Amino acid sequence: MKILLISPGTADDVDSRITQEIAYLYAKNLFAPHAITAVAALTPPEHEVTVHDEYTRGPVEEIIRQTCFDIVGITITSNQLKRSLSLARFVKTIHPSSLVVVGGIGIENLVSKKPDDIDVVFHGEAEETWPRFLQEYAQGSFLPVYKCISKPDMTRTPPPRWELMKEDLASYTAALLQTTRGCPFDCSFCDVIYTYGRKPRSKTIPQVLEEVKRLHQLNIKMIFIADDNFAGDKKYTKALLRELIPLNNSFTIPIDFTTQIDITIAADEELLQLLADCNFQSVMIGIESVNEASLKDYNKHQNLRMPVSEAVKKIQSYGIVVLAHMIIGADSDDKNVFRNTAQFLEEANIVHHLCHPLAAPYGTRMWYDLKRKGRIISTDADEIKDKLDIVTNIIPLQMTRVELFEGLADYWEEIYRPELFRKRAIAFIKGITYKPNIKAPGLSALKVQRKMLSRAFTYFLFEMGKEHRKAFFSVLGAAARKGMYLLPKIIYLYTCYLIDYKRSIHDAGVAREHARWERENPEMIKVDTSVVPVSEKFREQANEIVREAYFRLRERIFDRSGLFTAVLEVMVDYHDRSGERFEVFDEFQQEVVRTICDRVIDHVPVNDVEKPAEAGEDLPVGFTREMLDALDHAVRYRNFND
Repeated sequence: MKILLISPGTADDVDSRITQEIAYLYAKNLFAPHAITAVAALTPPEHEVTVHDEYTRGPVEEIIRQTCFDIVGITITSNQLKRSLSLARFVKTIHPSSLVVVGGIGIENLVSKKPDDIDVVFHGEAEETWPRFLQEYAQGSFLPVYKCISKPDMTRTPPPRWELMKEDLASYTAALLQTTRGCPFDCSFCDVIYTYGRKPRSKTIPQVLEEVKRLHQLNIKMIFIADDNFAGDKKYTKALLRELIPLNNSFTIPIDFTTQIDITIAADEELLQLLADCNFQSVMIGIESVNEASLKDYNKHQNLRMPVSEAVKKIQSYGIVVLAHMIIGADSDDKNVFRNTAQFLEEANIVHHLCHPLAAPYGTRMWYDLKRKGRIISTDADEIKDKLDIVTNIIPLQMTRVELFEGLADYWEEIYRPELFRKRAIAFIKGITYKPNIKAPGLSALKVQRKMLSRAFTYFLFEMGKEHRKAFFSVLGAAARKGMYLLPKIIYLYTCYLIDYKRSIHDAGVAREHARWERENPEMIKVDTSVVPVSEKFREQANEIVREAYFRLRERIFDRSGLFTAVLEVMVDYHDRSGERFEVFDEFQQEVVRTICDRVIDHVPVNDVEKPAEAGEDLPVGFTREMLDALDHAVRYRNFND
């Protein structure tokens, strides 16, 4: 079979445009597309696979016109939803016999629209479902929906087929690599635990090392370890880094690394040293808020274990740049949050950060909770679609939507000023106390570094304005005085800032324009219904759902009051996730309920003495009826914890 796998992209994508504006990067986009190369690796060798990333190869329509593919796969992201739908429609128009299949992190938004041009939808991980689909398709019978029920064994996951796009890899600033999936935390705005689980699953260390070797052979200069939380299993992470350090030092020029991680690493000096010695240039950390009450709103309790500014300084003392992810718009945020966030950045010497309005992703507990309260708006208007990193889908509690957008625009325009960045960057440099144990560059490495420095110098001397030129050379001078080994890191740091700066100009413009539009068109901001009814199909199968939750929880919770509360929490959470589209309680749905139960057990008091349910024991008489009544009350009128 002929299979085409597409990563959609548009010319107006802000990150791609900004990357291309920074001439010394010689790049067309930030990250090479992991999803399509990973699915290609799961495809049996007898099939002919073509991968196409529109960010580097341009629009895919001409290829589709020239060749009739048996299967066209599209990976969906939330910011390319319209483009994905357009591609599906185009394929069906040109080649009605081609099968259009979709998957990816934006699937929930897509599926709710039920487009006619899509034949097959994949939910979750693809290690088991993609090969199964291909086999069933070849036999002439396949399902319209494939759901990953079990959590695939990552030790059997093949490496992505990067060689299919090796000619394009130089057009990206970094390639992606996964070592683990899953996260032990349960932030209210995040859906990771339902997609990948709460217990991190890992590739073997030899697997990871082999992938790094292959990427090095393909001349990749930076690897983004795209785990949900690279330190979710610290024992594994440390063991991996101990093996990765000598491998990286064996290369003529060590690879730069970056990843996503949590703030608790600040308390682990051994891990910080390993990260530094492995040449981690930066780590993205979800700091989210400087407001403790907002962190509790987000269920982000891990960020309350130590003062965040001190934690950031500790991490950055190892020369590792903290990419701080911030969110504004929690129920506990008032209009002082903008000033307080700016003060935090100065106090913690944050040199690289992203700040977005709080948005409630479809299907998360936050989305359903706010929907019940009448605080989720419809995103059907073109002015809102594909802009949820700037234009939120919620109604804030302590400010209006217009005040949120205008406050963010003011914040972005102020905090990214070159002079303020210069002060924070110099403070960051002065705060570095650990010199990474990375081999000194040889002659070939020095030549590469000199070329990079020369290109950057030329760019800032002749293509940037006076403010940026002054800030760049001032920061570079501070780094040189601290140690010449820091110069490449400072180029990286300023490049990250430059991307942030250019994005802030774009985002502030979008926020101000949208604030104006909402002020002039208040009737266009329509609230989704706050009522989330319990459907008849859900009621018909409620006994099976309650049974699954009851006996899962009954193993740890024995008193009736505690068990009732825990089962109700599971039912509300599960209904929030699947109630509106609920069809049948199958194996996939059973696994969802078990995941929710395991989360609930973590914060519900349990008995000290285990007393597992006896064989043949049934639900208490009337228990399901009680649960349905309580569930109906919860979803119609209030969150049951209120």
